[in-house]
Amino acid sequence: MRQNDSGQANGTSGAPQISMEQQALKQKVAENEAKAKREDYLRNELSKSSPLKIPSSAQITDQKKNGYDQVKYNWESGGYKYQSRWHTRTPGAPKEQGDTWVVEKKKPGIGSGPSARPAEHYILVGKDKNGSYKWVDKKKWDAAIRARKNGNATNEQKEMLDNGHWKA
Repeated sequence: MRQNDSGQANGTSGAPQISMEQQALKQKVAENEAKAKREDYLRNELSKSSPLKIPSSAQITDQKKNGYDQVKYNWESGGYKYQSRWHTRTPGAPKEQGDTWVVEKKKPGIGSGPSARPAEHYILVGKDKNGSYKWVDKKKWDAAIRARKNGNATNEQKEMLDNGHWKA
């Protein structure tokens, strides 16, 4: 083999060959470009479909779960910690569910003292007539999920779960 002016080796056919190191570097560049493109999409496109506005400062976690994909956006505002979570249809979910958002807000409790208060944890399930957000307690949400899995969810529970899974 002989080297051409570009530093690549030429095989017997005269066609340039790239070294293993060059091939590995090319692959790494392609992976980094794909990752940057994905991060840009998550920050600037997918986030726009959230039912609750996601601030640009939100931390993003992109995950491959067991049987579905999930992206979490986390931020704090007004004493609450928010998470707007996008996911593909989860195993066992209703067939028509598709890609959805679930939005949570939490405020830690204070166990004792003059400003003692219980923890708060809510799921966004809609808007009222005035356009204000409607939140349901997470315990009530979890009970509805258990009831649906057990096949004995009430119509009210089914409606709450449907309303809390916002179409992407």
